[in-house]
Parts: sequence; structure tokens; C-alpha cells
Amino acid sequence: MNLTSELKNIVILNKMSNSVLSQLEPHITLIKYKEDEVVFDEKDKAEKFYMLKQGKILLQKRISSKVTISMGAIKPGYSFGWSAIIAREPFSMMAKCAEDSDVFTIDGKRLLEVFENDKPMGYLFMQHLNRMMKNRLDRWEDQLLRSLRDHPDFCGLIED
Repeated sequence: MNLTSELKNIVILNKMSNSVLSQLEPHITLIKYKEDEVVFDEKDKAEKFYMLKQGKILLQKRISSKVTISMGAIKPGYSFGWSAIIAREPFSMMAKCAEDSDVFTIDGKRLLEVFENDKPMGYLFMQHLNRMMKNRLDRWEDQLLRSLRDHPDFCGLIED
């Protein structure tokens, strides 16, 4: 299988033209990670954008020196490391492999340059990214509200 067809399996890229994918190809690297290996840590400089080909990645947040919570899991075909293309700020979470994983990576600046040169495809990419971000935020909101609703200190205060 060639790289263009493999990139079509990445949700955020599956509507991109072959022209755009061929421009991205020379800048994409496949990295193989082992189970428990950290892809990036919170506060690392966000330079790379990641797309999971195979495996499972956990997004985790340290809330104390003894407690780390899982904020979500990335399945094959989905992307992470959005800070590299949105804010270019340090990562706010850790990405850690739950199992051996194959990850496509590309420099965030280079990805944006390609879409700057093809604005219709760039618009489509950003629309897709916004939808994915909204879905992730909605899941986190549901988790938070469920945790509050089920917490023993709140049980008597919340009416169904």
C-alpha cells in the first residue's frame, strides 16, 4: 500500500485531494512506538502533528505528583497533537502508548504551509479539525458532569 492510500485512512485527511496528500508525503514520517512509551509530554514544545495508523494512544493529564487521569483514547485513523497547528504552545497533556503503535507525524508548520497554498483544502481540513475538537470537548463535558452527578457529596443536591 502506498502512503497516499494509507493517509486516506486518517479521518482528518480522508477528504483531501491527492494533490495535497502528495505534497504532504515527503514530510510525513512513520514512527513505531512501544507500549508505555511517551509520544510527547505535557509542556513539551508542540512542533509535530500526529496521526495514529495503528495501535492506541492515551491522552493523560497529571493532576498531582501521584495522580494521572486519562482524558481519552486515540483510535487508529484519528489525530492528536493539535497544539502544533493551532496555537504552537506547549502540549497541555501527555500522549502515551497503551499498546505498540505506528504513528504518522508531520511538522505543524509544514502542514499549515501546504494548506496555505491550497485554501479550499485548508478550509476543509480546519472544518474537520473543529468538528473533532467539538466532539472531544463534548465527551469531556459529559465525563465531568457524570462524575459530579455520581459523586457522593452531590447525590442529595441533584434532582433527576
